[in-house]
Amino acid sequence: MNKIKVKAPCSSANLGSGFDVFGLALEAFHDTLTAEIVDADIGITVEYKGLGAEGIPTALERNTAGLVAKTLVANRHVAIKILVEKGIPLKMGLGSSGATAAACAVALNELLGLGLSKNEVVKAAAMGEVAAAGASHADNVAASVLGGFTIVQSWGDELYVARLDPPRNLEVALALPLIETPENKTAKARAVLPRSVGFTDAVANARNAASVVAGFHLGDVEMIGRGMTDLIVEPARKQLIPGFDSVKKAAFNAGAAGVAISGAGPAVIAVVDSAKKSTANVASAMKEAFETEGVKCQARCTKPSLTGVVKA
Repeated sequence: MNKIKVKAPCSSANLGSGFDVFGLALEAFHDTLTAEIVDADIGITVEYKGLGAEGIPTALERNTAGLVAKTLVANRHVAIKILVEKGIPLKMGLGSSGATAAACAVALNELLGLGLSKNEVVKAAAMGEVAAAGASHADNVAASVLGGFTIVQSWGDELYVARLDPPRNLEVALALPLIETPENKTAKARAVLPRSVGFTDAVANARNAASVVAGFHLGDVEMIGRGMTDLIVEPARKQLIPGFDSVKKAAFNAGAAGVAISGAGPAVIAVVDSAKKSTANVASAMKEAFETEGVKCQARCTKPSLTGVVKA
């Protein structure tokens, strides 16, 4: 094999209370990546096309696929040509950079016969996030690599990922506000986080995060939704999203089980028990709430992606 093509789903990180720990793969959008071993002495090259491609740096150190490739191809005398077709909106909080990194890590692991475990693939993919976020974090890449709901744990230098299947009746409403975001949006969103956390809030978030995990394990969408309540990150980050409180209230009024900022935002995610409520109604309510606040918005209904990165 000298060529491989894969696609990776977008994802929503944190789910409110699980900052840098939880990820949920979504069917809404995908990135496609082709990696090819070539004869020319070109080292590693990365090309982008598709959504927002013109704004993505192609220097290896400044894009997620490039950093992953540098990590995995290091000290190997092989030339690799990588083409990324962006289908996931950039700077929206849907794991666009993470999906690219995940696709690259999975593709190169197979193309080069590296024999990496799933945990090692996720760790390699997380290195790519340094280009987009200024720090290595694995919540989005874990979900994009494995699909479903993922939980990331660090133990010393090691990284471990647990995966659970979402309940079949869990659907997702997304509100995608069209607001101007800075070039290094994720880094900016991290910069507003509190440096210290009150004891009561820390206990509440631990309790809520445990409820999210229990809800996925038990197949209880309402438990997942209740557990998405975040007293630490959301209060700081919602200031970056005009109309967030109104959008959240509208989602709950329309039947959402839980609502949170998707990753670093500005997208807002609502989980819905489709056996009881209409996901389309929740999505429409969030869109209308944003537009009432003077913010143009796109709405999307989707489901969790169960497969993660697959051959395209």
